[in-house]
Amino acid sequence: MRGYSEEGLGPMKKSLGFALMTGLFLALPMFLQAASGKKGVAGSVHDFSLEYWSVEQGLCSPCHQAHKSANTQIVPLWAHATTAAHFTTYDSPTFNAGPHAPTGVSLGCLSCHDGTVAINQMIGGLESTTGDAEYISRADQIGTDLHVMHPVSFTYDPALAAADGGLEDPTTYHIGDTKSIITMNTAPVPTVWPVGGVSIVGKSIDQAMLFNHKVECCSCHDVHQQDGSAPFSTTLLRLDGSDSGGRRDLLCRTCHIK
Repeated sequence: MRGYSEEGLGPMKKSLGFALMTGLFLALPMFLQAASGKKGVAGSVHDFSLEYWSVEQGLCSPCHQAHKSANTQIVPLWAHATTAAHFTTYDSPTFNAGPHAPTGVSLGCLSCHDGTVAINQMIGGLESTTGDAEYISRADQIGTDLHVMHPVSFTYDPALAAADGGLEDPTTYHIGDTKSIITMNTAPVPTVWPVGGVSIVGKSIDQAMLFNHKVECCSCHDVHQQDGSAPFSTTLLRLDGSDSGGRRDLLCRTCHIK
């Protein structure tokens, strides 16, 4: 559930009782949407169009602009300010790709979720009807210490899979394929795709989940709530639910041989 920290509330600060009631009222449509499996950004946790600080009240404008963006854009038509934070990255003796600082679309996600950049901070300045900066709630902040998070922005290709020994080849393993070298070889996909979801069975890992052959935040989470299980998942997971054996962790078992 999204929310905002008190730092940016300024004159809009209300009593605790009123804030709690308002939060519950605003959260209700999100819970209903998750249950119904509605596709798309509208009404999702990434829909900021009707927030009181939204000047344009646009569905896409909190992140994108329709025409030319900055030459250093990290995602297509990026309009949001990009975080300049220093990140502590994941590393491990068994991680063959080595530590990588987040780049590209992962930086786009972190430009709100690291908690250092306001949600309404655009490339051209603050977008606000009140003059206040609105930050993502602490509950939704990832922060800048990523050493306990899944690594991002590294190339996942056949060479890495071969060097690791515990990863599927992202170009030849297709979502929905059975697992041939583990004890449980049930395909790690939901038995039934949720209403509103679009099956990604048959696509390779590289086709369905990688960005320029790299693992990014959006490899696991569909921020636009369009494909896979994302329209149904409360955490926008591309693969969510249980397989025919009642096991979860479908997303992890797609790439990892477990």
